[in-house]
Amino acid sequence: MAMSRQALPIVWLFCQLSACLSAVVPDVGSTVSISSRQALNAALEAGPNRRMGFLSAANFNTMAPVLSKKVVPVYFTDTEELYKAVTSEDVLAALISGVPNKTMFSAFSSDLVSPRAFQMMPGSATNDLMHAVDAAVVRTHNGGDLLRVAEANPPFEVTEVHTCRSLEPAKVPFPIASTATGLLKDVLDQKRLRVLAYGTPADKPDWKQDGNYEVDPPVGFWPEYMAAFMKEFRAAYGNDIQLERVWMKAGGTDMVLNGSIHMTEPYYIYENLHNGTLKKWSHKFSCIVMGYEQQFFSKRRAKVITDAVTSDAQCAAALKTCEDKQLMNRITTREELNSKLESGGNVKMGFLSQANFLSVQSMLSTKVEPVIFLSKPQLYEAVVNGSLRAALISGVPDRTNFTVFSTDVISPRAFQTMPGDRSVDLLKALDAVIVRTHNAGELLAAATANPPFQAVEVHTCRADNPGAVPFPAASTATGLLKDVLDSKKLRVLASGTPGNYPNWGQDGNYKATPMTGFWPDYMEFFMTRFRAEYGVDIVLERVWQRALRARRWC
Repeated sequence: MAMSRQALPIVWLFCQLSACLSAVVPDVGSTVSISSRQALNAALEAGPNRRMGFLSAANFNTMAPVLSKKVVPVYFTDTEELYKAVTSEDVLAALISGVPNKTMFSAFSSDLVSPRAFQMMPGSATNDLMHAVDAAVVRTHNGGDLLRVAEANPPFEVTEVHTCRSLEPAKVPFPIASTATGLLKDVLDQKRLRVLAYGTPADKPDWKQDGNYEVDPPVGFWPEYMAAFMKEFRAAYGNDIQLERVWMKAGGTDMVLNGSIHMTEPYYIYENLHNGTLKKWSHKFSCIVMGYEQQFFSKRRAKVITDAVTSDAQCAAALKTCEDKQLMNRITTREELNSKLESGGNVKMGFLSQANFLSVQSMLSTKVEPVIFLSKPQLYEAVVNGSLRAALISGVPDRTNFTVFSTDVISPRAFQTMPGDRSVDLLKALDAVIVRTHNAGELLAAATANPPFQAVEVHTCRADNPGAVPFPAASTATGLLKDVLDSKKLRVLASGTPGNYPNWGQDGNYKATPMTGFWPDYMEFFMTRFRAEYGVDIVLERVWQRALRARRWC
């Protein structure tokens, strides 16, 4: 699944001392700090050091699709040895599970997100419970509970991934209690919501800031998020509903799949396999609660300020004081932005619409004052002249003039089909292709070919061995997949009209022949793999519609 990441552009004005000509000299044997995955890949391509440190081959395999093919993985047995290797520059960069020490290292996003959601048994018996859970999740998002709970448990970091989003929660209603069916009726009758929890009653986990279940009451991000979730659930169905954690290390998934446990805790991994099959095919999932975005880290470079023309120590000292001040005040993360907003002073942020502000409001300090602008040039000027603390635009700001960083809000993209049995085989075929494009690094290839486009991978399906995600056999295909194979055409809905194809720049220029940009390039990768399985004579037919009537098309 490809994602669109919104970014906050922050200006950083460098010191200008008219009496001094200065040089910023990195420490011996190094260049500037690596601060993005794109910069890391450029360094890997350039060499000579192409070594990266990991704690396991599985960790490397997860990240390989977003890294240069020239990377040389090196495995370490513990975190401290890995830290030493980065510091000594034995490895160019590294990855650990969790958040690296940001005072010691330059940490930056891997652009790969592992989502988390509640998981249930498939089938109609879970429909009402799933709708109730989704309603509660949307309300926790809109209420800013993810941000509040994450900030209460440093250094936990959260990324919002919205598979369900409404600025009006009433449009995502709770099912009516009096007509509830299936598992929701069981919850309401028994006054208990039973959730699978990893551990045993005698051996509960302590995951530090993620969650410490050894204490009573449990503390950390996940226990406190569940408290926020249950507050919304009880507001709809009664304060007497109890949360019952069913502690199991083995066998629990089978009890979820037969309905004897209503659902999992939301921290269980979404994208992996169960009994050799994608969970996406064997489970039902709620709206995604949040995502873990793993971070690469590299050596933080020390800089020495000297004067390139004169030995005037006073001049060099003044320049260093200026740069140190700018470095201290520079904002490079959403957390730093919120800290600045909380501390007072300038709390104004610029947006191009009220809708843009509302889309990220839940991840910003409540002290922020939104200012709406009519154009990007006006907004840019307001950031440069200091009347705004920061701003948001759709797309990628000019990195030569602004410091750009993530909002930690991800907008997902996926193929959409009609519900029901007719689409089952086609969805499995689509999933099989997507897993293979991910594993082959084709999202990265399409993004790299279309700068400044940036893609974030969010894996709701993941298998190191693509054979674990098979294509449905053509000879037994049913429903929409059979229609595709019989007609030799895969018909996809596209936004536009034959006389007015869109030109979205690096995202996709459909006016050009052949079409260019990230999405046309990705669809070429996709169709190459689809045709490799079902025949090179399968044609991709775009059905251009300005009004998106997705129900009509496969």
